[in-house]
Amino acid sequence: MGYFLLNHFLLNQLSYDKFLTILRKDKNVIRVFFYSGVTPKREKKFIKMLGHLEVDIITKLLKVRLVKCDSCNKKTKTFIEKGIDASLSIDLLWYASQNGYDTAILVSGDADFIPAIKRSRLLGKRIEIWTFKHSIGKELKKEVDKVYHIDDIIDKIKKV
Repeated sequence: MGYFLLNHFLLNQLSYDKFLTILRKDKNVIRVFFYSGVTPKREKKFIKMLGHLEVDIITKLLKVRLVKCDSCNKKTKTFIEKGIDASLSIDLLWYASQNGYDTAILVSGDADFIPAIKRSRLLGKRIEIWTFKHSIGKELKKEVDKVYHIDDIIDKIKKV
């Protein structure tokens, strides 16, 4: 039994289809999740494409925040993500506790996932990470069973 949790940080110039094909090649991937913040109007085409790739999509509406420029005092709207990492962490732990996977593949370099990873491993689960070389710290590397670098396959997963 396998498992795959797909986080939300891959760049727009990469093909999710090609990336998933590579990950599924040598693994028994039983389920793929994509976690992302969305605006009400944006990302509809992208989310629809992920649905065609047999991906479970977990979204949260992005929050609007006013940001003031230090030099000109002009206020502009920006969008921020709230709750995405928490949702992924909860699902990682929930499915581990329900014996829903043997190995989780997390596409992220975010150290915020360390508590959920540690507890999942206490339940006997393996955790593998796919990330960019510059996006993962020593603390996260120590907590997982295997680290793969997207940089090593970047030419195979670029959009044409």
